[in-house]
Amino acid sequence: MLGSFGGQKKFGRGAHRGPTNNPVATSSTQCQKCLQRGHFTYQCTFKRPYKTRPSRTQLLENPDLAKKLKPSVDIPEEFKSKAGTANKILQAKEKDREKKRKR
Repeated sequence: MLGSFGGQKKFGRGAHRGPTNNPVATSSTQCQKCLQRGHFTYQCTFKRPYKTRPSRTQLLENPDLAKKLKPSVDIPEEFKSKAGTANKILQAKEKDREKKRKR
């Protein structure tokens, strides 16, 4: 269909698509299925390794199990302490409430 579109087809396949970039897996690319490096998940031919983990109920009943689990990322020390900025703000507000109650 030629029209006032300068010789371009009005309806066409792929006219709106950009360049096709096929990403290449590097040695640092980690598969989310088998947890090995060097390929993408959709390219994986391995089976997923079975990792036993405690259920949420087991973690709630026995908090020591949660200590055995290692985090997948190293957490900075500033985020490990429970006395963060929000806790400081809440403590300050609680002190203000106590002062108002004593009045």
